Formats: sequence, C-alpha cells, structure tokens
Amino acid sequence: MDDLSLEILDQTLDKYEAKGKKIKKIRIGYKLYAKFMADQKFADEVINSALDPDKRSYRGVRVKITHDDEELTFLMKN
Repeated sequence: MDDLSLEILDQTLDKYEAKGKKIKKIRIGYKLYAKFMADQKFADEVINSALDPDKRSYRGVRVKITHDDEELTFLMKN
C-alpha cells in the first residue's frame, strides 16, 4: 500500500464530486494518516478544521482515524 498518496485521495474526492456523490466520512488507517500529515497542505487543513480531533475534516469531509495500518475507505451519504 505504499502507492497510496495524498494525490490519490484528492483524485478520488474529485471523482466523486464530479459524479455529484457526497462522501460522508473518510476512514484512514493511523500509519497512512501519519504519512498524509507529513504533507503540509493536508496537515494545515486537517489541524485547522476543528479544535476537537474527533471532528477533523479534509476538504469538507470528516476524517476518522482507524486502528488498521493503511486503511483508506469512503463512507457515502445516503
């Protein structure tokens, strides 16, 4: 899963937005989250999105950190 990057995350979000689909939450594994946090753009947006770590978001989509190493899943709005 070393091929997962912030660029892939952004492309996936763009793809769903273009189709008019709303993503409710992004589930990110803790190791992948640490990798994404090394990117200043991602870190700034997530850290500044909320004071409470449980309410953090990226590009307007809630972010949930999981115990899985490199999970990256998207939960859709109904």
